[in-house]
Amino acid sequence: NLSRMLQGFLDRVRRGLEREIDLKPDAEIALSCEAKIDGLSISLRYENGELIVGATRGDGTIGEDVTPNLRTIKDIPHKLKGKGVPKAFDVRGEVYMERKAFEAMNKRQEAAGEKTFANPRNAAAGSLRQLDPRITATRPLAFFAYGADAAVLRGLTRQSEVLDALAAWGFPVTAERRIAVGLEGLLAYYRDIGERRARLPFDIDGVVYKVNLLAAQSLH
Repeated sequence: NLSRMLQGFLDRVRRGLEREIDLKPDAEIALSCEAKIDGLSISLRYENGELIVGATRGDGTIGEDVTPNLRTIKDIPHKLKGKGVPKAFDVRGEVYMERKAFEAMNKRQEAAGEKTFANPRNAAAGSLRQLDPRITATRPLAFFAYGADAAVLRGLTRQSEVLDALAAWGFPVTAERRIAVGLEGLLAYYRDIGERRARLPFDIDGVVYKVNLLAAQSLH
């Protein structure tokens, strides 16, 4: 069951941290809880605060360059604002469609005698992979940033700080996030999202738990 799975996850995390960073047995482990948006994962490269290239996740190593299409999405900043922006770094996020926007688009497609989409995720993926960016620009695509290249984020030590920094630099980040400690905290977040899932403006396909301490995320 869920409780047993989450407790097993927490136990593995604790054993790893006790081994690698000498975590005290009674120390609390904070985790970043985030809704997993059901969209298309992308990576954005910024240099000197400007968007240089954007690609789909692909096989995890090699993705598809869709930079012209990504530039049409209003949520994706072409130039970053604020202080502390790294000289060069990668941002990871999700391109998606809100349900209402998807339904309205399908009605327009049907009225025009064009093909409709089965669900918002398929619509987002198909729209982003259009050969003509002008077509992508007519689709109601949205974007959430959920991570960045930790190696260049000077002074940031926690996942929650990364999301706050991304928001300050001009990226939209989901409001459906929370810091939790212990099994009950993880379960409370899961139950809350589950109860509100149908009322969220976008589709999700689960929740994500990340150790909030960035230095711990890369340990094996």
